Amino acid sequence: MNSERLKEFRQAAYELLVKAKDATFELMDAVMTTRNAACLAEFSLNPLFHRQWSSVYEALQDCRPDRKKLMLLYLEQLQKEAPSTEHVLVAIDHTAWGRQSCQNITRQNP
Repeated sequence: MNSERLKEFRQAAYELLVKAKDATFELMDAVMTTRNAACLAEFSLNPLFHRQWSSVYEALQDCRPDRKKLMLLYLEQLQKEAPSTEHVLVAIDHTAWGRQSCQNITRQNP
């Protein structure tokens, strides 16, 4: 994806957030770029989140985006990015189980 298309996509997503757009958008960036967080307030420590820690909770409370419109935007973007011959699989891991970080995994020599 080129930078102009990314800007257009982010602007379209931003417009669908309705209330608390700025705080919610910064929170989304923080969630996607924070490696580990034990609580919601830790996202406020991310350099992409420019607000006070309480804005994390306010963004979650105030933002009520149209989920259907956001999903349609995501699907539209996936269709633009993926060739029509490929099958796109989007998976989200929501488990609470701890996982080893990539740095802690040791490779065994064959």
